Amino acid sequence: MARYFFDVHDSQVTTLDEYGAECVDRGAVSDEALRVLCEIAGDWPQRHLHRGLRVTVRDGSGHIVHAAAIHLSAQWLDEDRPAAAPSPQTAGIAA
Repeated sequence: MARYFFDVHDSQVTTLDEYGAECVDRGAVSDEALRVLCEIAGDWPQRHLHRGLRVTVRDGSGHIVHAAAIHLSAQWLDEDRPAAAPSPQTAGIAA
């Protein structure tokens, strides 16, 4: 198995992987890059909202051999409708 290093880049900082992970093949490298992206985005989604998050993968000799990216976005689709009155449950009122 070869060791690969998964460097994380967002709009504010780049974090270089100092330890790496051993992967059996190219599919495992791609899977690990996607897993890292999802884990980071899931830990703090608001930080990455409407910003890019990218992982570049270096092989043991330092060459970038793979890249993966994710872009999180969220948008309310009902902005033109008036807000609904709160139900007794959401307003904290016993029914």
